[in-house]
Amino acid sequence: MNALETPAELRAAFDALLAATQRRLRLYDYDLSLFDLDHAPRHAALRALCVAGGGRRIELLLDDIDRVAGDHPRLMQLLRDFGHILEIRLADPDAPRPGQAFVLADRHGVLLRADKAAVHGILHPDDRGSAVALHQDFEGMWQRAPAAMSATTLGL
Repeated sequence: MNALETPAELRAAFDALLAATQRRLRLYDYDLSLFDLDHAPRHAALRALCVAGGGRRIELLLDDIDRVAGDHPRLMQLLRDFGHILEIRLADPDAPRPGQAFVLADRHGVLLRADKAAVHGILHPDDRGSAVALHQDFEGMWQRAPAAMSATTLGL
């Protein structure tokens, strides 16, 4: 368990989880502003996960998707090229949403922030108990999410 206090520490923890991901990466947050997913090494790691195929998935569930296309052009390119692997959804605005934010790597890695409005968090590189509970929470929200974000203007 590692405490995280700064945006740089948060991104480093995310990078560690991303590097450890073998099958599925799930992220729930207000938006993507803290993660800088268009940063070249991070983008390359996301792309490598997409290219690896074999049933791999990247699922991003956000409370606000309004700025994703404008702020993350490389991520949008990944979405366009690998829409069968990478999916971005808007959390159901009519359903209760947790105040915490989290990233899940497979069935063991957890990056948890108790408050979406704060940077402070904890990295649990191998915490199956927490991961299982958060996967269940994520799956429920994912299923209620009204629509996936499209990589094209017309949604084609």
